[in-house]
Amino acid sequence: MSIKKVLRKTFLYLLLAAAVVVVSSVLVTFLYRDQLIDHFIREFNKNINTPVHVDKIQVSSLSNFPQVSLSFNDVTVEESYKDSSYPLLSAKRIDFTFNPIAVFRGNYTIEEIHLTDGKCHLKINQQGETNYDIFKQPDTTQHQAVKLDLSKVKLKGVTFTYTNELRNVHLEVTTKSTAANLTALGSAYDVETTGDIFLHYLMVNKSMWAENKDLIVDSKLKYDDSEKYLTINSSTVKVMGSDFSVFGSYSFKEKQLIDLAVEGKNTDIQTLLSLLPKGSSDRFGKYRSKGNVYFDLVMKGEFSEKKSPSLEVNFGLKDSKLYHPDTDAQITHADLKGTFLTPEMSKLSMATLKLENVQGQLEGNSFKSNLYLKNFDDPYVKCDFNGRIDINSLFKFYKAENIRSGKGVLDANINFEGFLKDLKKKETAQKIKTSGEINLEHLYLALRNFPLPLEDLQGNLLFNNNDLALSDVSGSLGNSDFLLNGFFKNIIAYLLFDNEPVGIESDLKSNFIDLDQLLLANSGEKKGDSKYSFKISPRLVLKFDCDIKNLKFRRFKPTSIRGDLKVKNQIAVSDQIKLNAMGGSIALSGLVDASKNKLVKVNTSFSLQNIDVDSIFYVFENFNQDFLEDRHLKGKIFANVDAEMTFNDNLSLYSETLTSNISTSIKGGELNNFEPMQKLARYLDEDKLDHLQFSELKNDIHIEDRTIYLPEMEVSSNITDIKITGTHTFDQQINYKVVAPLRSQQKIDKDEAFGAIEEDHSGRTMLFLKIVGTTSDYRVMYDKESVKKKVVSDLKKEVKELKDAFKNKGRDEQKTIELEEDDYFDWDN
Repeated sequence: MSIKKVLRKTFLYLLLAAAVVVVSSVLVTFLYRDQLIDHFIREFNKNINTPVHVDKIQVSSLSNFPQVSLSFNDVTVEESYKDSSYPLLSAKRIDFTFNPIAVFRGNYTIEEIHLTDGKCHLKINQQGETNYDIFKQPDTTQHQAVKLDLSKVKLKGVTFTYTNELRNVHLEVTTKSTAANLTALGSAYDVETTGDIFLHYLMVNKSMWAENKDLIVDSKLKYDDSEKYLTINSSTVKVMGSDFSVFGSYSFKEKQLIDLAVEGKNTDIQTLLSLLPKGSSDRFGKYRSKGNVYFDLVMKGEFSEKKSPSLEVNFGLKDSKLYHPDTDAQITHADLKGTFLTPEMSKLSMATLKLENVQGQLEGNSFKSNLYLKNFDDPYVKCDFNGRIDINSLFKFYKAENIRSGKGVLDANINFEGFLKDLKKKETAQKIKTSGEINLEHLYLALRNFPLPLEDLQGNLLFNNNDLALSDVSGSLGNSDFLLNGFFKNIIAYLLFDNEPVGIESDLKSNFIDLDQLLLANSGEKKGDSKYSFKISPRLVLKFDCDIKNLKFRRFKPTSIRGDLKVKNQIAVSDQIKLNAMGGSIALSGLVDASKNKLVKVNTSFSLQNIDVDSIFYVFENFNQDFLEDRHLKGKIFANVDAEMTFNDNLSLYSETLTSNISTSIKGGELNNFEPMQKLARYLDEDKLDHLQFSELKNDIHIEDRTIYLPEMEVSSNITDIKITGTHTFDQQINYKVVAPLRSQQKIDKDEAFGAIEEDHSGRTMLFLKIVGTTSDYRVMYDKESVKKKVVSDLKKEVKELKDAFKNKGRDEQKTIELEEDDYFDWDN
């Protein structure tokens, strides 16, 4: 027979076979439809013990040609919990396929199952009960009309959620396109699964592990249902291009026992980091590696209420390269050997982490380090670091949240050992063993939330347990410079824990402090704005001995500033600060309390020696008034001042809170071109009073309730002797009383002045006047009050009472808020 005839005959046989299959499929669809459905539902009800709801059942010869499909549409299978109707499985469609020729022969064997667009919810409640116990025990004595041969199961768009309330484990995956083959021999099953799976999340004890991962799975499993024993053979999971081999076993007949091993192959640092809990690896998720990165895991032991398996994880790098794809900085020749080990996964108090021989080169600068951590609940840490780090390279490799840029070099050799909890208490802090030093070489740091850069930071930092010694640490912050020698106390706890204080005890030297710039920078205002912000950190405990050559605050530019400054609980105190300013010297002490929200309370005493009075008015911008200005005044002032006042955090004064006693003396004084004096000239026997000179002027002034109280004082000038008393409010309301000698009565109308003229005890004729109104609209008038002398005495008495009350109040308050020196570095237990 020729080849052509053989081919023709073979082709005819194939056509005939295809025709038989097609005809069989069509005939089964129309002739055996009801019989197939009836057999299937009857057998289904024999094996399922939970309600099943199906919207529509169809038989088709086209859906999965050439096989006949029995299709269930909109299917819901209820879970097995008692009195629950919650779905275990819901699916848009489930297809069961049969061989059409076998159906003609009465063989109803399911060959394939196709599950499309479904959701399966698997649960274990807190009592250890499962919701998927839906199958009845098979009755082997009865004939089964419908048989199951799961040689192929296809899952498309099916989401599985697994919730173990007993172990606080939550898992959600979606099968994109997954196929499974199942071979059964009695109660033993061989299952092979391949396909693409999307892992939504794996959450254990509220920690989010591997999230949003595309997986390629190729698994080979053996399951013995009678022994409740699962064996994982040579299975692989591909994640982000890395392969993980998985093998082991899991049994749950009497106890839940696991023996699982995972080994990473062709992996990299990015894949390993992506599998860590969310939050702990977010900052490192973009990093890449080249070279030998290894990982293996062994989990072994029992799951129960009181027990959990042991876990050992080994990981590391060998001569690898680490880099960030967005920058050109990289660590080369990186080596690391890591081990995480715990005898029980649920007891992190028993866990240990070792990172050994961590070393590499960051853009040519070498470093070495080791870390040992024991007991994650109460960590005991032992670590060391030795290396030279270029700050610019470090911040290119690792983007710090609060630092914009940096330059310079850190040369560090540090060792740390101890329980971290010991850092939180003063009596145990000295148990911490910290040693080593850091050399700072021309550091530059620009912060994101602070406009002034820290520049040219140099010096030596020496660790001594929980403290850090500063040796000739110098630098500049904006226009201000500093030199520190002293200690940072409690520095390790401050860096590791929130709300821990830090103590600074140091000598501070500076050539120049630009307080304007620092306060503006603290407010976050843009350049050109003038809004200050004054804050004291609640975590700051400070004791400075200051030596500042020059300082600038608005027009105030003192020099040779020396004294002490102590800070605790947001309260700053100075026993005495001395400085030179405005042609003389100032000595002050006091307290600044910033502990109240957005309020700054000041309580101070200071003395002025030989200060130019016109300079005071100029420096303090004429105290925001234009009635008496620096151009009117000359002379040297000597004064002792007690004052208290309250500002907001922008250093704007609440004027109603200002209370002050001022004992003052002005020597060699002049009052020039002062308009009220010129208006007085028309009442006196003087041609003009535009240039008054006096040798000394003394008075005790009191300020309270937005009013300046001026007791009677005598101004003996080159022209005349004048007595002045009265009040001047912050609203510029004035009420002054003036008594001056009247040598001649030619310039006054006797009738108009009647009652305002009187002889004093020496026989001089005295004219009584008053100046009333506002500083911009006032009048000079005769003072004809019959009780004028009593009014003066009453004002003296009132001022004395106010002054005495203020002194007592200040004395009492000082006692309540005074800080004892020995308490400065005692932090709360």
